[in-house]
Amino acid sequence: MKAGPECPDCLRRLALATIELSTEDSRLRAELVKDVDRILGRFSMDEVPTLVSKEFLLLIKERSGNPDAYLEKKRQEVETCRRAFSKLRPGGDFRSCVALAAKGNAMDFFVGQEDLVRSLAGEVRFAVDDVDLLERRSSGARILYLGDNAGEAIFDVPLVKALGERAEVVYGVKSSPVQNDVTVDDLRRAGLDFERIVKGPPTVGVDLGMASPEFLEDFENADIVVAKGMGNYETLSELPQAGRFFYIFRAKCPPVARSLGLKVGDYVAMLR
Repeated sequence: MKAGPECPDCLRRLALATIELSTEDSRLRAELVKDVDRILGRFSMDEVPTLVSKEFLLLIKERSGNPDAYLEKKRQEVETCRRAFSKLRPGGDFRSCVALAAKGNAMDFFVGQEDLVRSLAGEVRFAVDDVDLLERRSSGARILYLGDNAGEAIFDVPLVKALGERAEVVYGVKSSPVQNDVTVDDLRRAGLDFERIVKGPPTVGVDLGMASPEFLEDFENADIVVAKGMGNYETLSELPQAGRFFYIFRAKCPPVARSLGLKVGDYVAMLR
């Protein structure tokens, strides 16, 4: 997915938030802001927003020496999601598991607490609904399930289990911390244990140029790639859509919503 006119301002807000979390050194913060502005000064509407963020997120991590700036944010997310999940009474059918995974995508530090509570309490109605296709095609398939944020991994568990009853499933996490995306350490902190895990690129979304051979093997061999969240959609939608990418997310921003002809806040369960 290519950028929209709102993307530069959103990316700059992300960069400033990351700088603030990464270091308390005011001089270094000022230098990093200049570095980010130089990067965004080259911004083109032909670029994928998440791949632009990769450049400054890696720069901030390297220069600040902080390997996991969002650690405390992730811990808070996990606790918020754990409490929210414990109050839900999910159905046992396949569609309910997909809806629960989508509902978890409402969890994001960019989303206000009031909006989050409302989203978790409401019913998920998919504006794009290919849930039945996933249920049929997953039987006997090899599935790579790409997680998104640390907290929402809790909401992935029922769907991963449901898929695991009919398919071979590997759960993809980040090989090292980036923003609030889930890593192996985050899964441990959340008390989650998926049967098989693969470490993906240390970037928001999927940058195959930074992927390990192990991840590339799972990615290429997967019959279905279940991709949670907007970052995965933004990057994977740039690849040939061969009917094997199943996107699950809530459209939280205008560029993503516009790219699919949807409204902000719509839920997506889409096979492409």
